[in-house]
Amino acid sequence: MASNQAHLSISENSETWGSVRVTIPATPYTVQANAGTSIACRECWVIAAEANTTEIRVKVGSACAAATGIPCPKSVDHANHGSTVPLRLPVTDVNLLYFIGGTQNDVVDIIYRV
Repeated sequence: MASNQAHLSISENSETWGSVRVTIPATPYTVQANAGTSIACRECWVIAAEANTTEIRVKVGSACAAATGIPCPKSVDHANHGSTVPLRLPVTDVNLLYFIGGTQNDVVDIIYRV
């Protein structure tokens, strides 16, 4: 059966990467990645900042609410000799990611590959 969808390979190497920092705004604490501006990509790796005071959740394709999406992993301060694996999402555009937090100015870092 033929498909009209483009094949998205996350196993192929890429020499082009970028990053976006998302800051949670004031109530209702929801935001679309890259302020809704398109950045085509193969995948995004997402991690919440260690200093955040509340959980941040992410959803793909539509606005996130407190009861939807999944929690973003939280970075660990290297002084604690820990590590956290970022959430790896195979998406075709950075602006497909939507976040909700609970505190204004908490941040999420996204690294994406083209």
